[in-house]
Amino acid sequence: MRPLAVLAALTLLAACSSAPGAAADGPGGSSDTGAGGEATGDGATTGDSEGEPSACEGGPWQFGRPIAMPELPAGDPAAGYAALLGEDYVSCGIPWELFGIAEGVLGVEEPLPGRTGKNAEVGHSWNVVSRADGSELVVSNCLQCHAGYFNGELIVGLGKASADFTTSLADVAGPLPNLPETSEANAAFNKFKARAAALGPYSTMKTIGANPAVMFAIILLSHRDPVTLAWQDEPLFELSTDLVIPADPPPWWRVAKKASHFANGMSRGDHRGTMVLASSLCTDSVEEAAPVVDYFDDIQAYLASIEAPKYPFAIDEALAADGAEIFECTCAGCHGTYSADAAAETFPNLLIPLDVIGTDPSFATLAAAGGFYHQLRDWFNGSFYGMFSEVVTDDPTPGYTAPPLDGVWATAPYFHNGSVPSIALVLDSTARPGIWRRLDLDSTHFDEAALGWPWEPAPAWDDAPASERKYIYDTTSFAYGNGGHTFGDHLDDGERKAVLEYLKTL
Repeated sequence: MRPLAVLAALTLLAACSSAPGAAADGPGGSSDTGAGGEATGDGATTGDSEGEPSACEGGPWQFGRPIAMPELPAGDPAAGYAALLGEDYVSCGIPWELFGIAEGVLGVEEPLPGRTGKNAEVGHSWNVVSRADGSELVVSNCLQCHAGYFNGELIVGLGKASADFTTSLADVAGPLPNLPETSEANAAFNKFKARAAALGPYSTMKTIGANPAVMFAIILLSHRDPVTLAWQDEPLFELSTDLVIPADPPPWWRVAKKASHFANGMSRGDHRGTMVLASSLCTDSVEEAAPVVDYFDDIQAYLASIEAPKYPFAIDEALAADGAEIFECTCAGCHGTYSADAAAETFPNLLIPLDVIGTDPSFATLAAAGGFYHQLRDWFNGSFYGMFSEVVTDDPTPGYTAPPLDGVWATAPYFHNGSVPSIALVLDSTARPGIWRRLDLDSTHFDEAALGWPWEPAPAWDDAPASERKYIYDTTSFAYGNGGHTFGDHLDDGERKAVLEYLKTL
């Protein structure tokens, strides 16, 4: 990735994805396919959030622990959209006068219609903001990670699966010269560069599409006083270049149904706290953070208003109807029920224990009590951000949440770490490739039968030429595993084909 492109992408922070994450993967993990059901007092579960029994008895949902839906502050979705694409929540970036040069390196992004002024002159993942001294700064917005392409169309809210974080931000930031601090915009660039250097060693991904959002959040809080939010050059607790957790950006259209955010369900209650923390690259005081939290009620409302796109290709309606019956028995207990009438849909919001889901435990165990990153819970809950949200990493158990499956066909790759290229492979753990690569990064190249990316086997990451490694997904790497979620293994090929056809209707 080219230097300024890497710096630009630095702000793809987890919180900007008010959408939930997915399950981890090593033994396995799924951001788009997990488990679910609503627990009763005796440890059994019902099949949906209204207490109706599942069509089939028995399944991983029996062991799920429900997460209660929070009461969120009222917000204005239209105002939220405007804030998302106009406010200065990242607060450091590239001076406007230099952005034309930066675009020559970054490439010119597709703009979004309806933006005005200088925001109409920049790509969709940038906001142009004015500083107090009148200088102008171009800052990243959440679309750096949450506006992706499917079938050649830019979709706001779809995770950007082609983002490249395989170059260390420290290696990129170090050689860039500081600007003379003759304006607030220049000073903001120098801070931007310094924060990139701090993040770099602990956030470098092994493959294109793997996202450092979880690591960004951990690193940012490790450098801040929880009460004042003042930045400290030396981290408060230990970080590790060996324990780097990849993530797969989830789609925003899940937000309205989800009670928690992040793959392990750790963000509970009003999610503005975790969202603003993850956007706080250069927010170094409560005085700066408080106004951002205030307008994130609107951004949160906007995210909850987004609906999944419609499948753009042909659907075999008869086969989909057969698949609906299989889905109801095999999948609905975890992933909910779906209807043309949204009011008739159900979603259980279950946290599934690690020994049940079987997916890569890295994220869940490292964040839980006794884990290497366990400090994030106490730091967050004792911080300014803890006034709004709560972080829960192991109550009642470490695990992963089963997401809703609206528009799941558009969200390849699968599992929270992006380790599985298609839903067909999610449904058959025995067929998943251990080491693979996409045939290309063209979003119009889509496997309609498997619902995912065309792929091919690849050599081990360590054995490949350095120039090829970033295209290779090696599931033997730490936290990149693709095991677990074996709940479709009992289906035959015809049944899987029917379920895949049904998923196209969601």
